[in-house]
Amino acid sequence: MNQMSESSKSWYAVYTNSRAEKKLALELSKKGITQYLPIISTKKQWSDRIKTVLVPVFPSYVFVKIDIRIEKLRVLETAGVVKFVSVGETPLVIDEEDIDAIRQLVTEYPDRIKIEREKILAPGKKVLIKNGPFKNLRARVIRKGSKSSILVSISGMDTTVSLELDSELLETDEEN
Repeated sequence: MNQMSESSKSWYAVYTNSRAEKKLALELSKKGITQYLPIISTKKQWSDRIKTVLVPVFPSYVFVKIDIRIEKLRVLETAGVVKFVSVGETPLVIDEEDIDAIRQLVTEYPDRIKIEREKILAPGKKVLIKNGPFKNLRARVIRKGSKSSILVSISGMDTTVSLELDSELLETDEEN
């Protein structure tokens, strides 16, 4: 295996299959490909318990640092990869400074990232309820409730039911 100079390598974002980020990051590492999967811990609510889990900051994306001319195919052939994030046909290069900024945020300010995630659930957004009696129903965010709860409306039969749900139970269309 010849040593490729670091200078010919750039960062790229790879779009993954749903919930395949951690597995993909591991597979890329096994292949000797430099990868970065920013992860933060968050509390997930189940009916019987609350558990702290590690979730990707960018669901369905893993960053890779490669020489695109030589290693593009090796990345694409890895199980879990859908495609490179591209402009037209050209994979989009991500600045090293941007990756460093993400690393710093994840390491030093993980709570700030959680706040950003909350902003995704803005009034008017369509969401999918992931758990509880209304699991798999689509709803629309009305407003933020207390703490991390969010008021959603479920339409049907000419009525709108408003529920206050924990934001952890909701998934936006961007995440599906």
